[in-house]
Amino acid sequence: MTKKITRVIALALVMAMACLALASCAKTLSGTYSAEGNFLGMAGAKTSYTFSGSKVTITVTTSNIITGSDTDEYKGTYEITEATDGTLSIVIDVENSDLYSGTFSFSEDKDAGTIKINGQTFTKAD
Repeated sequence: MTKKITRVIALALVMAMACLALASCAKTLSGTYSAEGNFLGMAGAKTSYTFSGSKVTITVTTSNIITGSDTDEYKGTYEITEATDGTLSIVIDVENSDLYSGTFSFSEDKDAGTIKINGQTFTKAD
């Protein structure tokens, strides 16, 4: 009888640890998502987010006929969080940029291969 109880307790502990391990896994993204738009109303701009694990690299390329093109790259970390009402946010912490660091609204459409950060849609590269 005690062997049965010991086995049941051991199985319950293993299952509890497995549940905790799965619950602690944060939502992550992988790959590169890009969007094109306007920068300060006059220059074309392309912004790309490359996700790998908990790391993110943001590449911003601006170009126009007057100044040519310029590329800036910011590296850091990110975390996707869920509020009690179910809304998602992405918290980004990158070096040397207050513009790209912070907490932003977030959503993902896996079927379309897109994410939205602060209302802007980014499409996953093939």
